[in-house]
Formats: sequence, structure tokens, C-alpha cells
Amino acid sequence: MIKLFITVFLLMFSINLFAAQEEIKPYKKHTLSILSENDIFSFFKIDRYYTNGARIEYTSYEYDYFNEDNKMSWAKNVSIVHYDKPHLTRFNISLNQEMYTASKHGYTPVPNDHLFAGFLYLNMGIFNRTYNSEEHIGVKVGITGPYSFAEDIQTALHAGTGQLVFQGWHDQIDTEFIFNPYYQYTGRAYIFKTSSISMDFLGTFDIAAGNLDVHFGGHGLLRLGHNLDVDFGPSRMTLAYDGGKAHSDDFSFYIFAGGGPRVVLYNLYVQGNSPVTRKGYDINFLRLEATLGFMFSYKGYRVGYAWSQYTRDYKQQPHKNHSIGGVMLEFSFK
Repeated sequence: MIKLFITVFLLMFSINLFAAQEEIKPYKKHTLSILSENDIFSFFKIDRYYTNGARIEYTSYEYDYFNEDNKMSWAKNVSIVHYDKPHLTRFNISLNQEMYTASKHGYTPVPNDHLFAGFLYLNMGIFNRTYNSEEHIGVKVGITGPYSFAEDIQTALHAGTGQLVFQGWHDQIDTEFIFNPYYQYTGRAYIFKTSSISMDFLGTFDIAAGNLDVHFGGHGLLRLGHNLDVDFGPSRMTLAYDGGKAHSDDFSFYIFAGGGPRVVLYNLYVQGNSPVTRKGYDINFLRLEATLGFMFSYKGYRVGYAWSQYTRDYKQQPHKNHSIGGVMLEFSFK
């Protein structure tokens, strides 16, 4: 499977890198978006592992640094693939929180259960777009441990809604400053395209390295619907693909399905960072992901849902897989 994804990605990379690009216009609207990921949004009722993620994000309008006179024109060189070729650029910054728990609610940890962890961080980056490709370069900067406030928020929400409160937060991942750069490149190939309905394939290469997460992987996404030129797919927080924002006011609706492998070399949430949390778990170097959902957008508004499932993070993990649902709301303005 890894060889297949590498072959597909290299093919799409070559096609998009050397093909003549169609003319595109910069999208001159700022964007505010909210993303909520929770296992309660999944098809299955669960409350464990990666249980909640929240993001509020600002994304600038697109700059055409190749044709506009701008003091920031040097930013057109902040690219690995398109630094010397015409492309559009926009910047993003978001406040994020991730929350991880064991599968049991009790005070005493169950052998081999998942570690408790919280991560509060800023995600800052740059998007570079051509007609059939999108490049995302960014970095996550934040803190794990009690100052992530994951315990406080989950306890308040569970107590306020009459749910069981997790008692194991006293053994959570310790406080640690996180610096985790990442890079994603997505290429698009149309399978067929008409004025009413189209199908395309998005192939993504994803790599990250830092003291939170070190991995590389591939992700393929099939989309079927009307006007797929509006965006490059959904946004996600922890999975292999995190698409950009809408870059058109035109009406668009599509369904999508896909997945891919991730090779994980380090995962703080599994390997711990203190004597209490270093439990000697054997990390799963190969993790598989699958996702499906829908996206609707019109005149700067975008609404979407994505359901995702992925295999074990470590070999001793009691459950073979985990699923999470994500709901996204987006509003663009001048």
C-alpha cells in the first residue's frame, strides 16, 4: 500500500509540477473558521483516545506576489515546490486544543490503556496555490500538560452534561513546550469534469518533525460533486490531510472518500515524557487512515463534515481502531 501511494503521489507531483497551469485569480476575502472534532460526532458512540479537538482560525486573503507590488513580495519564495513559479499565497493562524484520554474513567490506570494528554497551541502557516496544487507549510507551537487546560474543560463539560467524569488526569502527559514544523503538498488530477458534475483525485504528501510528532505519509481523496475548483478538500487537525480554505464564492457541493498510510517515528501521546507516562508502549510504525464526508460552500460560507477512522497508535492498545467526526464552519469576508 505504501508503494502504491508513493507511486501515485510522485506521478501527480510530476504532472502538477511540469504541466502548464491555468490562469487563476486571487481570492480577496479573509476567512474565519471553526473546526470541532469529537468522537461524539462519529458513527459510533465512544469516549476514549483522541476524544476532542477544537480550532478557531483566521486565514488571510490571497496575494499575487508575482503581479502585485507589495512589501511582502519576498514571501513568494517561501515554497519548496513553487518558489520560482507563479502561485497565490495566503497566511493562516489558529488557536487549537487537543484532548486524549484512556478508555476507562477510573482513578487507577488500566494496563496498556492510552495516556491522558492535553495540547494547547498556535498553528501558523502559509498556503501556496496553483490551479491544480496546494502547498501548506506550517508549525505548531504550544504546551502540553496541565496548562493545556484539557482536564479543566473536559471535566466541566462532562459534569455539566451529566456524563461520567474521567478520574485519571493526575497521570497526564507532563508539561512540555512543543515546536513541531510540518509540510503538506496536494496535487489534483481530474477523472472527469463537466459543467454539472465532476470527479477528481487529491493526492497529498505529509511530513512532520518535532518534539510532539515525527511522521511522513500519503493520503488520497476522491471527490464527486459540482464545481470542485472551489477548494482543495476539508480541514482536519490530527489526520494526514488538512486542506485549505475556499478560494471562490461559487456554489459547490461534493462528497468525498479516501485514506492512506502514515509512518510514525515518534508520538509523544504514546511514548510519554515523564517517569509516570513512559510506559514502554511499542509504537505502531504504520498507521492506516480512512475518511469520508461532504462539503457545501456558497458566497464565502462553507459547511462540512468528515468521519475518519484509523488503526492502532501502539501495539498494546486495547482497541484495534478509533474513529472521530469533524464538523467545520467557515465564513469569508472583505
